[in-house]
Amino acid sequence: MRDHTHCKYWTYETHPNRAIELPLRCRSLTASVLAGHTPIPGSGFDTRQDHKVMFEGMTPSTCTCIVGNYRGTGDCPDLTHCPVGVDDDHRLGFDPALVGIAMVDLEEQFVQVMDVYHVWLKGDGQSATPERQLKKFVVKAAYIFERFLTIHPYIDGNGHCARLMLFRMLTWAGFPPVQWDIDQKLPLYEQIKDHRKGQRGPLMVALTVFIASVL
Repeated sequence: MRDHTHCKYWTYETHPNRAIELPLRCRSLTASVLAGHTPIPGSGFDTRQDHKVMFEGMTPSTCTCIVGNYRGTGDCPDLTHCPVGVDDDHRLGFDPALVGIAMVDLEEQFVQVMDVYHVWLKGDGQSATPERQLKKFVVKAAYIFERFLTIHPYIDGNGHCARLMLFRMLTWAGFPPVQWDIDQKLPLYEQIKDHRKGQRGPLMVALTVFIASVL
């Protein structure tokens, strides 16, 4: 019998490959996005493959199924009943049984956001300045970004997946980041908490400033 108790506390931060291998994987994924070697939004969106690429081989040998799978995944014992607890932000972390449903909904919203934005670009957005185009995009991108982190679909690695997701959105929207290392955390914790409380401005302003700095 396997003892799965420790698997739900898995963190890639303590793995020997974290310092060198993970940054290399992140750069490889973002280079692939910039080169156009990844699916466009209309063909679907799923972060599980990204999670697997980034963290495969960085788990204990008894917990390999936690990479590339959401919390609540029924065929992975380590994930079936894997909650998230953050004392100072009770909005974070959906119940494991709801994660899969929430992610399907988010993936659909992701595609809709990109489709609506591209329709706008071909219409009224054609005459808009690049600054206005970016601000209009960030309004929706901030929601998707924050929603993903609120669902918290993975035991660990949510930040990396969220940043890569935003990287993909920006590239598809015509704002390819050329100076962004997604292995580095964004200083947006307080703004994300405010966004969950209904205060939309701080996160959108912070994201707009950050995105402008990496284009």
